[in-house]
Amino acid sequence: MPYISLKTNHKLTLRQENIIKSKTGELISLIPGKFEKSLMIHMEDDQIMYFKGEELTCMMIEINLYKSAEFEDKKRLTEAMIQMIHETTKIEADNIYVIFHEFDHWGLNQTLI
Repeated sequence: MPYISLKTNHKLTLRQENIIKSKTGELISLIPGKFEKSLMIHMEDDQIMYFKGEELTCMMIEINLYKSAEFEDKKRLTEAMIQMIHETTKIEADNIYVIFHEFDHWGLNQTLI
């Protein structure tokens, strides 16, 4: 189950949230074996965030994966996510960052796998 958290100081409209949710669900399949049907998405907008010492509009995207993924797959997902967020929100692409966390173990269905 991938878990993606998006945090921004930009106020998202309901339309933008829905586009981000839908497009992220499509894009997660750029990582082999990952699908929207098991994806959890968390969005926090209108947050207090400073970037480069200023209140620049920015976004941090954290992608949490069970097991590891190939560098090229993560690169494709990173590039596609940044492009999609920029097109949807008009946040400058240079102000959008992506972090990957990969875990050997994951708790679900009342157990640890």
